[in-house]
Amino acid sequence: MGIKALVIDLDGTVYHGKTLIEHADEALEFLAKKYAILYLTNNSTRSRMEFAEKLASFGISCTKQQLITSGFAAAEYIKEYYPCSRVYVIGGDGLKQELVERDIALCEDACDCVLVGLDTGFTYAKLRKALRLLSNGALFVATNTDPFLVTNERVVPGAGSIVAAVETGSGKKPIVIGKPSAFITELIIKHLQVPPHETLIVGDNLQTDILMGKKSGMQTALVLTGASKRSNIERLPLRPDYVFESIADIPKGLADR
Repeated sequence: MGIKALVIDLDGTVYHGKTLIEHADEALEFLAKKYAILYLTNNSTRSRMEFAEKLASFGISCTKQQLITSGFAAAEYIKEYYPCSRVYVIGGDGLKQELVERDIALCEDACDCVLVGLDTGFTYAKLRKALRLLSNGALFVATNTDPFLVTNERVVPGAGSIVAAVETGSGKKPIVIGKPSAFITELIIKHLQVPPHETLIVGDNLQTDILMGKKSGMQTALVLTGASKRSNIERLPLRPDYVFESIADIPKGLADR
């Protein structure tokens, strides 16, 4: 099999909102002793430090450097390709924090970039401002286009719902940074320093986690605790290398192969 590293999704894979998936902490403790671990999420509402703190509250050891969020990736993208941008953010404080940490200027007017992520305080006024900036030529960047999130067994709107509103109103398509984009894939490989074929991505979504893994040459494992179910595998042309009921089954599942 030759697996040296695991890329592990969070929402729907490790937890649902404030609830840890049963025995996920034990499984991750075991896996961390055998593999390099990188946690990956399209959720941009928290900073990497805040996600590390959330994992710690579940008893899961994780450093800031072991996390890549779509917000962190978006900040890296803007810093690399548009370092002088002044950015109008539709998103949470965690997303803004990632930009500030990279000395990227935030603004409300005369902005040349509009960055859209999940924003639970999204309003018509924010949409109107984004459309005005985009009509004046601002760059349009989206953290991700996930239509929904699974939180405590409930489905709530995701960043994609907000991105779609901005896209529809402006007539512009965004540069999408999160899973399954090539940019975030390259960022993962850079952080892990492990070849894709020796990396296993574990996630609950066929159309983000598994698709990204297949496109990049990673091995893939779908867990059935989130967005995609076993029945979805037959309807989509995406076949994960492994299917597990839960992340708790992965230590034994990998040992048996």
